[in-house]
Amino acid sequence: MIYEVNNMKKPKYSIIIATRNEFESIANVLDAIPKSVKNKSEVIVVDSSIDETPEIARRHGARVITEKRKGKGRAMKTGAEKSRGKILIFLDGDGTDPPQYIPKLVEKLKHADIALAYRSFKNFEEDDLNMKLIFRLYAPPVLILFRIVGFKIWGDPLAGFRAIRKKDWKKLSIKSNDFLIETEINLKAIEMGLRMDGTPIPNLKRGGGLGRSKFLSSPRMWIKMVAAVLGYAINGRISGM
Repeated sequence: MIYEVNNMKKPKYSIIIATRNEFESIANVLDAIPKSVKNKSEVIVVDSSIDETPEIARRHGARVITEKRKGKGRAMKTGAEKSRGKILIFLDGDGTDPPQYIPKLVEKLKHADIALAYRSFKNFEEDDLNMKLIFRLYAPPVLILFRIVGFKIWGDPLAGFRAIRKKDWKKLSIKSNDFLIETEINLKAIEMGLRMDGTPIPNLKRGGGLGRSKFLSSPRMWIKMVAAVLGYAINGRISGM
């Protein structure tokens, strides 16, 4: 089911937010999108919730697409397919991605094909200490892993907050339906020679607490991610995606 909210004929940006049970944070995320960006955008929430997330999103101006099939990757692909903007901006609905950084993110597309808003080792006043600690624990091995295959950004390779032109998104022909989608985007971008750049963002507190993180609570996703990157490093090609 699709609720039409934004009647803009041809938006410049399509802001796509995949959600599942993010009622505690989605309103703040939507309200934090800068007006200067909203005026040029359609905001799409692709939702598979069993709580009031879609109703809240609709009240805060988003176009809501109900995606009954689970999976972050599937939701992102659904949002991209239904989008009308020339530039796609993906961000998470859990409150960890600050929409205020969207202008800095899209600025990077002036000289890049894909832009990431990534956690880094830079210190921000807004940093949540727990989130910052988690990043400092998991980031080094993940960064080393991705740098083996040519990922050059010194920040979180798994950042969900990213921007890409729709024409380039179509070139990637993404297959992942789950949290492996960021890994697939990175590997295919490297394989196709797409330019990647980004901007650092603070480590913000997750809505509902860390226990709600689907990626942190899924060791299987970590195993799949490591296997995909190592497979590319060894075989020189992407497989299983």
